[in-house]
Amino acid sequence: MKTVEEWEQTDQEQTWEAADSTQPTEPSESAETAELLEAFMKVAPYLNDLISDDVTVGVYDTEKLLMNIPGKTFALQVSPGDPLQEGDIITTAIRTNTHQSMIVPKELFGFPLIARAVPLHDKQGRVVGGVGIGSSMERANVLYEITANLSSVVEQVSATTNSMASEIGKLNEQMRAISVQAKDVSDSTGEIEQIALAVKKIADQSNILGLNASIEAARVGEAGRGFAVVANEVRNMASNSRENAEKIKHTTDSIRELIVHLQTSIELINQTMESQATATEQISATMIEVSDNTQKLADLAEEAFQSK
Repeated sequence: MKTVEEWEQTDQEQTWEAADSTQPTEPSESAETAELLEAFMKVAPYLNDLISDDVTVGVYDTEKLLMNIPGKTFALQVSPGDPLQEGDIITTAIRTNTHQSMIVPKELFGFPLIARAVPLHDKQGRVVGGVGIGSSMERANVLYEITANLSSVVEQVSATTNSMASEIGKLNEQMRAISVQAKDVSDSTGEIEQIALAVKKIADQSNILGLNASIEAARVGEAGRGFAVVANEVRNMASNSRENAEKIKHTTDSIRELIVHLQTSIELINQTMESQATATEQISATMIEVSDNTQKLADLAEEAFQSK
């Protein structure tokens, strides 16, 4: 590639022929045209250091490329002296005397590029050449892809946390129902215990009656022997009833104790689920904030595509 000094020497030897304001000029001896193009060729090498984006710069006359400054991380397959190509953005800008911009697809150079081109004019407003800048979209493209992937992850996490919150809510309702049922069972065991106490009381009374009957049967002698047998059976039944009533009471006491433990466990589970529900709500709120910020990043990335 020629140095700026070589370009200056070459350009001093070139001449251009002026044309009207709507048509590109042909090469002439216009010192003004040469001076204008030389000025841009002197500035072009510094543009990549002055612009934050990674850019390539090309300076053209009305027929060919005069100078190309590659980007910091990329270079176009062009060389000084290459003629203007039909359909190129710089050709359109020069021949139509208009500002042009377009997105160059990745397939053309191997990386996405945003190109801008403007015509250059002499003091009479005639087109004498053009300047094109190509800005790499690689970083913006990476940012856009990252934000798109992040947005997808955020949506998945949000959907998962919402599902978790729903399931926790259902489980909480089920645990409350179990707690109510456990209380009902506890109340029922209390009723059973009351019945058992009543049976025990009846058994005690029956035992006393049987004892009194046995005493009366013994007092009357032989005539009360049959009654004594019945009285003895009554006492045996009363004793068995009392024992069974005590077993029932022992069982109901055990059931009640188990229910107390169950209710305690249910309460702990409810507290844990409430904590999980609160944590899930906080996660959901955080994910909403992350989603909003991700959308802002996506918008910025899209603006970067459109504003270059």
